[in-house]
Amino acid sequence: MRTRSPASSELPSALDFDREWSRAASEDGRSHRLSRNVVRTIYAPPRGSGMTDTVRLGDDALVNVINCVVPRAANWTYSDREALITLRASLACDVEFRYGQAPPLVFNRPELTLTCIPAGLPMSANIAAGARQQGIVAVFRAGSFASRFGLLGEDIPPELQAAIAGEVQMGRLASFPIDQRIAALVADTLDSRLHGELRTVQLGGRIAELVAYALEAMLHQHKARTAALPRRRDLDLAHAARTRLDKDYRRPPNFGDMARQIGTSQNKLKSVFKQAFGLTMADYCLERRVREAQQLLMEATLTIAQVAERVGYEHQSSFAAAFSGHVGMSPREYRRHRAPFSLDLPPAEA
Repeated sequence: MRTRSPASSELPSALDFDREWSRAASEDGRSHRLSRNVVRTIYAPPRGSGMTDTVRLGDDALVNVINCVVPRAANWTYSDREALITLRASLACDVEFRYGQAPPLVFNRPELTLTCIPAGLPMSANIAAGARQQGIVAVFRAGSFASRFGLLGEDIPPELQAAIAGEVQMGRLASFPIDQRIAALVADTLDSRLHGELRTVQLGGRIAELVAYALEAMLHQHKARTAALPRRRDLDLAHAARTRLDKDYRRPPNFGDMARQIGTSQNKLKSVFKQAFGLTMADYCLERRVREAQQLLMEATLTIAQVAERVGYEHQSSFAAAFSGHVGMSPREYRRHRAPFSLDLPPAEA
């Protein structure tokens, strides 16, 4: 693995536009500046395939739009005097971040995440060799995050408020599976043909939309966690049901039979489960099945029919309909566009 050594005793900031795109070019790419705020790095065989756009949205925000594979592993280190918030909407990735002695943060599945990077100590990023990196990664100064998006106090979940105030150690603030809205937004951004500052304008809007989706989901989760259930027994029923579904989500049990086994009625169980976790039992099982299917499709070792069977569908057509409704594309399209680099990417645009 190659390690990038800082040119001076001071490590670069993750928001340093010039250093970031020169760093991308050093990873076997060919970079050229498209406009004042946009640099494109193209990777051509045998040194990789695809491209990355590095876009500056101001002094307090930097975005990378990534659709590439680099055959050699890479590592580089940042350090910032101010806390940062990162937003990652990944369709495919294999990245690990380390910060001091804290456990590593690993990103290796399709998800939308918000992460806090506190000020002070160096943070290293490690990119796996040969894995497709595909998605959008934005970095913001924590102190100006709320004002950048015009957010009011009630718009900001407590976890994010604590991160902005510098009260959170490094870690995920929130993580959510990619749904149809986000998959479509990210895929369209990756395929965009806008150039120059029009690319900057587009990305400003797309990033704001992704932030809105993430905060909406965080606020919903917070309300679900803090909602007062009528009795402790109701909470116990909800957790008992989730434990059963975590074992049997591939072939969900009959909810009426499960309710009787737990010691309640089906309607009661449905109500307390939704109140406790913010999802119906059917949606909880679907989300688990689709998320497992996404991982299996990315690994590209099973046929689509085998993936369908692995996650509990007797018929490939039923699996395809459920997957498409949840993710926004068919399993075949998802595998073709989102799988690791076992297939060539199309030629990069010059």
